[in-house]
Amino acid sequence: MDLVTTREAAKRLGVSDVAVRKMLKTGRLTDLGMVGHTILIDPASLHRALDSGKRSGRLWTPKTAWAALCLLSGDKAPWIESTSRYRLTRRLRDLNAGEVQQLARNRAEVKRYRATPTALDALQEALIPTAGSALRNNEIAHRFGLAGGGGFFDGYAASGDGSKLAAALGMVGDPSGNVTIREASLSGPFAEQITPLAAIAVDLMDSLATRERSAGMRVLEELLNG
Repeated sequence: MDLVTTREAAKRLGVSDVAVRKMLKTGRLTDLGMVGHTILIDPASLHRALDSGKRSGRLWTPKTAWAALCLLSGDKAPWIESTSRYRLTRRLRDLNAGEVQQLARNRAEVKRYRATPTALDALQEALIPTAGSALRNNEIAHRFGLAGGGGFFDGYAASGDGSKLAAALGMVGDPSGNVTIREASLSGPFAEQITPLAAIAVDLMDSLATRERSAGMRVLEELLNG
């Protein structure tokens, strides 16, 4: 596919321009910069969104999204009340991996940057790794059947902290950069300073790499059926 604008993407996806901009904000679509006042969208991310199909129903709030991912990971999600936790647990029994991935889109705001090797080293100390970066842990890599790589970093930060960190390290915003910072509004899911396994799986499902998407979907299905 050729590069497309937000309006063209909206037409192909059958959604509004506003919906496309929200998809860019949550990382479901990736922008490749602007020409004048027009945002250009990465065709691979649009193809991925088309493959995932349309979502029916309203997206989960961040609290519900993180509760679902934590419950699937064997955590308690104490920030939601017991009755809500019970209903969510029952709801998860009727969902597949693709539906969880879509419903949990509001879990974080995704920002991408270009960083130097020195900045990458600093990020490993400041962010909580997820997706490909979490695979540098041998146990997690074994669970997903993948190997971690270098030269990039993908991790979680508290809302606002990612942007401050990027500025402090002199990182430049770049849609195709080697750093992905996911700013989450909740701290509860990261009480142990690790990303819940189900969240790592969902983040891998958002990858443009087929192998990573497949591994993320497989593990998330295992957690749903476990």
